[in-house]
Amino acid sequence: MQFKRLRTTAALACGGGMIALALTGCNADGTASVASSSSAKTAPAANSTHDQKSAAYTGQSDTPSCMASELKADLQLQDPESNGLEAELKAEKAAATLILTNRSGEICYLPAGWTPLGKGGQNNYTAIPATQVSYPGAGTRITLRPGRSAFAGTKWHTTKGCPGGTTDDLGVAWHSTWIPLTYHGLDDGYQPPICDSLTLGTLQPTMNGVNFT
Repeated sequence: MQFKRLRTTAALACGGGMIALALTGCNADGTASVASSSSAKTAPAANSTHDQKSAAYTGQSDTPSCMASELKADLQLQDPESNGLEAELKAEKAAATLILTNRSGEICYLPAGWTPLGKGGQNNYTAIPATQVSYPGAGTRITLRPGRSAFAGTKWHTTKGCPGGTTDDLGVAWHSTWIPLTYHGLDDGYQPPICDSLTLGTLQPTMNGVNFT
């Protein structure tokens, strides 16, 4: 517990070739960058269930920031048919939900902003160039109870056999290290590679409205 209290809660800067989660985000070369789109449309408000509201919450300034070892990262592909994205599928575009889950037994917080993605595995991790947009709205500091999650929408261009496209060895940059990312495709095996034009929405405490449509 003493170790937890000693950890810094300050926002992390870019460094060591990794990209930290922050309000401004960071470029692949380590320089700061602002959100590339301030006009991203905001999703309409939706009624949250009690469970969704309790899944993540904000506040508690004495709460330590989440460490990589405390987080589990998943990328869940959206079903084009069930989400009305048939046109996107034909246009060779894909969309998925990025999920960060607190797998530890203690409360921690995620700083407001985006979660940069990378590829190459532990020994050859490189950031995937991405556009950061304030979708479905501005990011917010999120405090996670054990077992709870935060969510962000993602979308990208895809095609079979695209040069440099990837589905394996994905990860999330975090605290000068990275979190392995599990990519979940559809039940029929459909798992489009991330080719280019990756777009990241902000982390939010509930899934309502985060997915790009």
